[in-house]
Amino acid sequence: MRNSNTSKNMIRLFLFNLLIIGMVIAGFYFMRGTNQIVTVQTTAINLHQKPSPNSTVITQVHKEDKVTIKEKKEDWYKIQTSDKVEGWVASWLIFDGKSSPYTYLPAVITQRKTELKENHNESSKTLTTLKKREKVFVTLELNGWSRIYAEDTYGWVPSDSLEIRKSQQPNFDVGDSLQVTLDNTHLYSSMSETSDVKETLAYADKVTVTESDHDFWYQVTTKDGKKGYVRSWEVTTNALSKKDKRPSEPKSEYTVMLDPGHGGEDPGAETNDGKVKEKDLTLKTAQAVKKELENNGYNVLMTRSGDDFVTLSRIAKKSNESKADAFVSFHYDSSGNPNEGSGTTSFYRHDSGRPLAQAVNDQIADILPLENRGFAMQDYQVLRENERPAILLELGYINNDLDASYAQSPKYHQKVAEAVTNGLNTYIDGLKEK
Repeated sequence: MRNSNTSKNMIRLFLFNLLIIGMVIAGFYFMRGTNQIVTVQTTAINLHQKPSPNSTVITQVHKEDKVTIKEKKEDWYKIQTSDKVEGWVASWLIFDGKSSPYTYLPAVITQRKTELKENHNESSKTLTTLKKREKVFVTLELNGWSRIYAEDTYGWVPSDSLEIRKSQQPNFDVGDSLQVTLDNTHLYSSMSETSDVKETLAYADKVTVTESDHDFWYQVTTKDGKKGYVRSWEVTTNALSKKDKRPSEPKSEYTVMLDPGHGGEDPGAETNDGKVKEKDLTLKTAQAVKKELENNGYNVLMTRSGDDFVTLSRIAKKSNESKADAFVSFHYDSSGNPNEGSGTTSFYRHDSGRPLAQAVNDQIADILPLENRGFAMQDYQVLRENERPAILLELGYINNDLDASYAQSPKYHQKVAEAVTNGLNTYIDGLKEK
């Protein structure tokens, strides 16, 4: 009898613990749900009129800003700022973003002897060394690196080596001459992003302060005499030039799904000596492309990250569920006889994939050392069942000794990464123009 009671008590305790764990998990997701106030964790995020990166930008929210999530549509949140302005942001950027659009925010260096790099990587040339608590301005974030203005020059530091101090925006006085820090800066008719836009200003345009006693807002006059309001992070006294060589803005609001073909029990084709499987090469290629895309700010998803088997239907379903802006599947071709076929080819199935296939294939033809066989429509299952703009790349013939020697080289994978990234950039930029 005692043993029976003990067992029942243990079961009750186990069930109680499961309930607590479930409540904690549910609470975590609820906190990311609607009508919840959350704190932005990314340096800057554009607020759009519609749930699309190609929609008009209303304003920005910044790190440590508190916003209210009002609605979720696919992978976008409709949020409300503390100023009661509503708009849409890419959901993954609120909590986990590592890349940001152009902005101009005060910050302070938090680590001793922080090296200011020429580019956004550790191996880049060191321009100078910054002191702890040194004041700087953050202009951009790219894959965990922040582009800053410090000591009259621009350079890069790891984002975790500084702290945004938005409340310490510099104060400008009436009569001060300023320059615009962002492209497509709105000159508002009143101190609200919902007011009429009187004019759109460009980077480095000059304005003069005519009213300056409002938090984060300045009334300015353009060189043409138009008067209106801009936000404090949109202007500066630091010298700017329209000829400045600024890096391209990160593609942080765009998602790309990569599919390393085959995997697990499906090895794909193999080299003539049988030592190298297609599934291993496609994974290495996809990993190189992922890294390069992230270095351009993209949000990257993978259909597999290890030696796993994923059915063709499941691959297409993953792409559809992700609402990715582009899907790219990697393969290495094989001919009936050894050394019979050679070269690269790009395929699409639906009309939505054609411009993507052309943009990527143009880069493959320019960058890769193998002959390019062009791009064409093909009825592959991962393309046919895919509702996103989707392409499949054959990056050489694995049973051709020359092609295979290239395919096994890390340098070749890097060239593929550059070609795919360049092609995607061209494709995405084309969407913005429409």
